[in-house]
Amino acid sequence: MVREHIERGLPLLVLLDEAHRRIPLLRQELQAAPCRLLESLMDGTGSDELLDDEVVEVRLPFLDWLPDAHRDRAARFLEDSDAALSRTPVALLPPLMTEKRQDGLPPSPRFARRILPNALTAGRLAAAVEHLFVEGAQYCATAGRGSEADR
Repeated sequence: MVREHIERGLPLLVLLDEAHRRIPLLRQELQAAPCRLLESLMDGTGSDELLDDEVVEVRLPFLDWLPDAHRDRAARFLEDSDAALSRTPVALLPPLMTEKRQDGLPPSPRFARRILPNALTAGRLAAAVEHLFVEGAQYCATAGRGSEADR
């Protein structure tokens, strides 16, 4: 489904909230992980060593399911947003930081970080996705319907 969205240019917003974090997994979850993931996690660590604990913390490969060009763009956005986060108080940040659209880049996928995850319900996040991917002319037409004076 993700590959289809990318190939067809359909709206796809990739949230990078957890990109720097280690993810806790139960031993059973890790044992059921795809071989490709296990191989990348084992680099130099014996599997017995990794599976000794009941809960294992792992760092997942960074967006390895995305084509290289998109992954590089995501890494740049992550670096830029890290810089913005380091110099701006959280109270002055929007709940969702999004990658700016740029000429010459495909409209999808776009990258974002949830600064205030609890403020973004599923409905609010869906509305943000719709807004981010709406075409300019359609957005202008929609925005003009707000008041009786506009009609």
